[in-house]
Amino acid sequence: MERQIYSRPIVALLIALICGIVLGSRFSGHTASLLIIGFVSAGYIGIKIIYKKRSALAPLIFFIALGYISIQLWVSPNFSSNHVYFCKIRNFNNPGGFDYQRFMAFQNVWRSAYTQGSRLKVVRKNSAKGLVQMALDARLAVAELIDRADKQQPGAVLKALVIGDRSAISTEVREAFNRAGVGHILAISGLHIGIVATVAFFFFQKLLGFIKPLLWRGWTRRGAAIFSIFPVCVYALISGMSPSTQRAVIMVIAFLMTFLVERETDAMNILSLAAFIILIIYPPSLFSISFQLSFLAVLSIVYGLSHVRPPKPKAGVKIKTGVSWQLRRKLMAFFLVSFLAICGTLPVVMFYFNQISLIGLFANCIVVPLVGFGVIPFGLLAVFIYPFSIPIASGCIQICIFVLDYVMILINYLANLQFAAIKTFTPSILEIVCYYVLGWVVLDKLTARSIQTASDGNVSPGSHPDSDYFFFGKSGLNYLFASMIAIRRWLAEVLSIKGRAIAGLVVILVLSADAGYWLFQRYWNAELRVTYIDVGQGSATLLELPAGYAVLIDGGGFSDNNAFDMGARVVAPLLRRKKIRTIDTLVLSHPNSDHLNGLIYVARYFKVKTVWTNGEARDTLGYNEFKEIIDRKHLDFPDFKYMPRKQLINGVEFSILYPPSDFLARRVAEKWRTTNINSLVLKVSFGDVAFLFPGDIEAKAEKELVDLAGADLACDVLLVPHHGSRSSSSRAFLAKARPDVAVISAGWKNRFHFPHATVLRAYQKSGCRIFRTDQNGAVIFTTDGDHLSAKSFIAATDNQQPFKAD
Repeated sequence: MERQIYSRPIVALLIALICGIVLGSRFSGHTASLLIIGFVSAGYIGIKIIYKKRSALAPLIFFIALGYISIQLWVSPNFSSNHVYFCKIRNFNNPGGFDYQRFMAFQNVWRSAYTQGSRLKVVRKNSAKGLVQMALDARLAVAELIDRADKQQPGAVLKALVIGDRSAISTEVREAFNRAGVGHILAISGLHIGIVATVAFFFFQKLLGFIKPLLWRGWTRRGAAIFSIFPVCVYALISGMSPSTQRAVIMVIAFLMTFLVERETDAMNILSLAAFIILIIYPPSLFSISFQLSFLAVLSIVYGLSHVRPPKPKAGVKIKTGVSWQLRRKLMAFFLVSFLAICGTLPVVMFYFNQISLIGLFANCIVVPLVGFGVIPFGLLAVFIYPFSIPIASGCIQICIFVLDYVMILINYLANLQFAAIKTFTPSILEIVCYYVLGWVVLDKLTARSIQTASDGNVSPGSHPDSDYFFFGKSGLNYLFASMIAIRRWLAEVLSIKGRAIAGLVVILVLSADAGYWLFQRYWNAELRVTYIDVGQGSATLLELPAGYAVLIDGGGFSDNNAFDMGARVVAPLLRRKKIRTIDTLVLSHPNSDHLNGLIYVARYFKVKTVWTNGEARDTLGYNEFKEIIDRKHLDFPDFKYMPRKQLINGVEFSILYPPSDFLARRVAEKWRTTNINSLVLKVSFGDVAFLFPGDIEAKAEKELVDLAGADLACDVLLVPHHGSRSSSSRAFLAKARPDVAVISAGWKNRFHFPHATVLRAYQKSGCRIFRTDQNGAVIFTTDGDHLSAKSFIAATDNQQPFKAD
């Protein structure tokens, strides 16, 4: 028999398909070329099949092309000529930012529109029919049954556990589950599908056992496997068919099919087949967090368990079989499964959620058995018994709620522990790859046979080979042939040991270089970097001073953080991508939501040393929460009236130019001193280069500022006051500031129509280079104190050439 080219062909084809999807999502627009490559490779494969020849490379090329072409429907769609175009969905364009535009495209949404809620009319169209509609109706019925039992958070959690509906779970409960490291419980997974399949299989096996012809022909197990697929699929539809559910269903069906062909199952092949089918049907699933975490967890468990085996007992040693011994083995196996799942998903969890649960392993060992044996079985029983007996189903729901009440008390207790979880930086793709390579090296090392072990008779030259190689009976030729096989295996083992050592060494060198790079960027860099962050209609600027000192001036934000938290979604990801966990100075220019609300998350979850404000308070939810965090964390919060007006930090001079120290007292008589006008104006100078941050001051404040500061207003880079409003940027102010570069922080097509046309003309007339966050995204300036250079996240237009000056 010819040796297979790949030991697991489906794994190789899956990797090729994934590579094609990734390439297609990053480098779209080459569909025609890939179509040609796909057709050529398919033709070549056909010729090989006709002549009964093998091909190693052509199938991989074909599936790379297939993956590339399949994803183009979402990343590069072709709309019809009569397609209605609304506003294009736009990202916050910052380094390392979330690609919201691509995310929505994968949900088949490419444009957005706005209207008044009263003008909306919901039209039910193309509603589901048949089995799908029945499953949806059943889902709604079970949801109503749970709501009647408990409308609080235990009921919301139960709906997630039983029917996959997580919409009613509060943010606080989600955070508690994540901090405790048991957030994965809220997703329908293999445990649910496995319970349904197991119960259905044994039920149908017993039922078919009463049919004599099937029993005589040995078809009870095969028939049970076939009939079990139906309840599995029905429950999957009821639970919403999330990626984790799809994976579990495909794996269970593949396992059940092994009863028909009577072949031994291979977990890695089944897992790969599940991923392969899902990606063929819906390629954007690859970029789903649920898909990635689900498959990584199972892959880690399957691969890890195949490499971590208990040592074989020595000859003559009696094997323990007592109940206590079996119980310890089960507990150790459960512990190992949880450990492998946590380790396997760790870098991806850090990448998406920037959080590590330090008690996750312990919490899983307690919570998972409680939920797995005390909640999910009764919840599933309620789903399937509901059509026959509502009272029994309600009783099952009540049992679930009873157990969940105590489970959630336990989870909240664990989550409230100070050391329960820590916030982390965002690992790069290179760091994630190195982590998994290092994990492979460690796991492979655990199962590798040392050369010394080989010399003891396992794979040493001349050892007894597998019986498949005994073709010549008890002859010397047979011994010679067996010895050659053993020598080949021994050499492969030696090379494998060297390969692991080389791979481990390369990973260590790469990680060392990566650590050195980030240490240089954070602490050894002698330059000043200023990043004007794209926060839409608002303002936020990050200053990275020499020796790692970090300053954040404002944080952007919308009026309601519950609708969109700018700090959590935009500012914090940028900081974590830059490996910044400490903000040495947090500056709030004035307490309006478009400057303040993004700072709340940063103040809560980052290490903040000092907070500068102008001392003006506002009775808003945002400001009260911000102040409460400052008080609770005992942050340094100096009184503006007594703050030094000039400070030198790591060679960078900070000058507070406005407002006057007694402005709060004068505000009573001088009614024109509004919150915008009272903005803290900060000048940052490094060598001969200066940056001016005037907040939202308006013309009256600018006039007073010119009188107070005079020539001190001169700067190289100016953050345009009040986002380019025509109530600011007066002629006298511009004459004193004389900036070479103007940065306008404004929202794309914002409702205020900032920046105003007259303001743009004024800056253009003064000869300024203009950058706009609504058009250019984040703008980053770098200076050594003598030279200044700038780059924008989005390439500058013809009227906004990249700025670089000496």
